Amino acid sequence: MSEQPSLTSFLPREGALAEVPVIYMDSREASTSVGKKIAQRLNEFGADLRVKTLDFGDYLVGSDVAIERKTIFDFVGTLTKRFLFDQILNMRSVYPRSLVLLEGYMGVLRRFSRVRPESIYGSLFALAQCGVPVVPTIDHKDSAIFIFTAAKQLQKESKPSVIRRGEKRKSLSDMQLYAVAGLPRVGRTQATKLLFKFSTVRRVFSASKQELMEVDRIGSQIADVITEVLDAPFKPEDESVNRRSAEESPTLRNVPQGNQS
Repeated sequence: MSEQPSLTSFLPREGALAEVPVIYMDSREASTSVGKKIAQRLNEFGADLRVKTLDFGDYLVGSDVAIERKTIFDFVGTLTKRFLFDQILNMRSVYPRSLVLLEGYMGVLRRFSRVRPESIYGSLFALAQCGVPVVPTIDHKDSAIFIFTAAKQLQKESKPSVIRRGEKRKSLSDMQLYAVAGLPRVGRTQATKLLFKFSTVRRVFSASKQELMEVDRIGSQIADVITEVLDAPFKPEDESVNRRSAEESPTLRNVPQGNQS
């Protein structure tokens, strides 16, 4: 039986050529002592870390993935406050694949008699029922590894696909969003921002790199990939595709071959 890979095995080896993942960190999180330590480790891992005020979550690691980091004590301290669940569910409505990072050892809570295990697990179950994953980590070091690994995995996932299958889009706005979300490293949230900025799909596709970077959460790297995909001539990697296309092309079939003696 092959050995299961560890979490750290997903980190790039030293000197390896890999695209740098972009991670957004909330400015309030970055100002805390633990946040500063996480930021330092993310920078050491080689992440493109960008600090700004986020509407939801402490970290954004993908177009539709926000991460809310809570220590065990933070989580327990907010069990009686409904706004915690409202905040997380609102975050999930904007970023559909959001999750909660629960940092710390839960066994330490046994020292506090005022905390009932039923309350803790009941809250965790409620989040699970709402479709919000809860990922446990040991400490801030572990959290930094998870955040970086998530960003790397989402970066791989966001490679453009030639064929996209999905449910039929009935409305015009859905079709517009579907078209723009087909751009590399662009999710529904970013597609919406692009359409609000440029008004039409055609205008989005004709925008320059500099214009794309004026849109929130479209950085230099994403703008580079988008413009490369839109501007580069089509060259299939599979040579058989080239040959088959040429054979099936009526234009090429009808070209006179000249006199043959």
